Amino acid sequence: MRTLGPVGTLEEQARERREKLDKKHGIASNLKKVARVMWWAGFVGVITIIPAALWYTGKADKWIAIAEEESVRLSAELGMTVKNIEVSGREKTDTNALLAAIGQKPGTPIITFDVDAARERIEQLSWVRTATVERQLPDTLIVSIVERKPLALWQTQDRGHVLIDGDGEQLQNYELGDYLDLPVLVGDDAPQHAAEMLQTIQSIPDLYAKVTGAQRIGHRRWNIQLSNGMFIRLPEHDMDKAWQRLEMLDREHDLLERDILIVDLRLPDRTFVRLTPGAAEKRRNPPKKEGAV
Repeated sequence: MRTLGPVGTLEEQARERREKLDKKHGIASNLKKVARVMWWAGFVGVITIIPAALWYTGKADKWIAIAEEESVRLSAELGMTVKNIEVSGREKTDTNALLAAIGQKPGTPIITFDVDAARERIEQLSWVRTATVERQLPDTLIVSIVERKPLALWQTQDRGHVLIDGDGEQLQNYELGDYLDLPVLVGDDAPQHAAEMLQTIQSIPDLYAKVTGAQRIGHRRWNIQLSNGMFIRLPEHDMDKAWQRLEMLDREHDLLERDILIVDLRLPDRTFVRLTPGAAEKRRNPPKKEGAV
């Protein structure tokens, strides 16, 4: 047989349930819901209606510009200005020209600095082959450059000399006396076609040490001049193979120590030589032995 609790207790429980329902559906609860809906509606209005109004009235660009100016001003107040410029890789590039190309003076806001534009300006300097520019917040610019390597002197039509690198680029701001040991190139198109030839003759250091110059022939090929006055005629194609053949001939026959004016390597299967005038004369008219009639 189930026993029921006191009546008073059941009435109290019923009253508590009614009070909870009143709170759940009462005026106060409804007001809170209304307030929450109004808050979200206002927020949506701020992020949608106000920008739309600015755009409609044509003032959006103005306010964006003001916001940008304000952000720059605040960044400067927080110390985000150029205080240091760190440069690596510079040896021959003029310091003042490099700073002018960087184009940013200490004390100006760092967040407005255009690293791509600065890199392009730096790479316009004659000694700079490549450059990278980075911001290191809060106050430092990092500039790294790779300079060009001078490989030859180009003799111009007025017989002046211009320093060039392996790409044929003309360099500036140098002392000519520092580079007189480099090969001298002759020919109006010599700088534009020097890269392959220079790479070829440098591939054999012992031969390259004897090279004093190179002449561009017929806009097609090269004659190489050695320090002993000998000329090496290279072919238009396969220069590297001809240059290797010269090394082999010299190693086996001491070719470069002989009285030879020209070594012609233009044909791949044979080598022609021309003696110096003195050696040719001796061959035509060998000296008579003592006692001979």
